[in-house]
Amino acid sequence: MHPYSLICCDIDGTLLNSDHTISERTKRAVRAVVGRGIAVALVSGRSPQSLTLLQEKLSLTGPLGCFNGALSLDAEQHIIDEQPIDYRSALRALDELAHTELEFFLYTNESWYVQAHNRWYDSEVALTGIPGTIAPLRELESLLEGDEKPFKLLAMHRDRFYITDMTGELAAHFAGRLNIFNSHPLFIEIMAPDVDKGRSVRAFEEHYQVTRDRVIAIGDYYNDIPMFQAVGLAVAMSNAPPAVQAHAHQIAPANTEEGLARFLESLV
Repeated sequence: MHPYSLICCDIDGTLLNSDHTISERTKRAVRAVVGRGIAVALVSGRSPQSLTLLQEKLSLTGPLGCFNGALSLDAEQHIIDEQPIDYRSALRALDELAHTELEFFLYTNESWYVQAHNRWYDSEVALTGIPGTIAPLRELESLLEGDEKPFKLLAMHRDRFYITDMTGELAAHFAGRLNIFNSHPLFIEIMAPDVDKGRSVRAFEEHYQVTRDRVIAIGDYYNDIPMFQAVGLAVAMSNAPPAVQAHAHQIAPANTEEGLARFLESLV
């Protein structure tokens, strides 16, 4: 029996190369580890719809950690853990964002929303292949019907120094009410409290009755650190910042150098 039974893999900067595509070598390596009985879970800030499309490109079935741990699905797409943002907090966050220079999206379990068509909208559609809905986000409750719930707000700005300043301001303003962090130098993630990628990993471990020493996590950015802390083997990509690499047990080559594929090949 292989010493590992589950791999939790980040997407951008890890699974995807600099062209935001999955190399053929990586696809082969993923199939090889699955063939050895190791499940592969995709864990990302992305939506379940986006992650499902990536699974299809990998010919993969497996659990999904969506919205940086706010929504965890098993291999059959059943919810095993969820922590949406409550409506009141979402409305307050939207109101606060409306008084800044930040552009922002709202993600739910079913769709994503933006106030107006802009370059960020075009980038998101190009990246995920999933069109969003243009709507007045401050009328949140009127947008959500049935079981649709807000899981994440993503704020963006092209100036990374402005992002740094606003991350600190928003985190201080919503301390204890929302979890606010960076998933990219130009992005601010706004989630429910107690949400991070480690939450999804722990949900998988409990659901599949897998001990942490049999789980690997692979990632490249600060939001991957909680995932590293929930597993037996943490692997950082060499394109990760030094502070992220410091939390890893092992360093893989960069995503521009087939780093994920090379690490997975070492397991088989």
